[in-house]
Amino acid sequence: MITGLHHAQITIPKGSEQAGKEFYCEVLGLPEIDKPEALKGRGGFWLSVGHQEVHVGTEDG
Repeated sequence: MITGLHHAQITIPKGSEQAGKEFYCEVLGLPEIDKPEALKGRGGFWLSVGHQEVHVGTEDG
């Protein structure tokens, strides 16, 4: 039985973080949250959705 969820991971194309932030933060109104320092170099960004998080990563293609 699933009793909770910490985060969901989705991907966007590499180099499209600005467009992704405009959609998720400005259009949908989700606040961006800080990623751990060790993960900041990987690209992408994290969002807060209520008590959960959405981790937006990047991939080629």
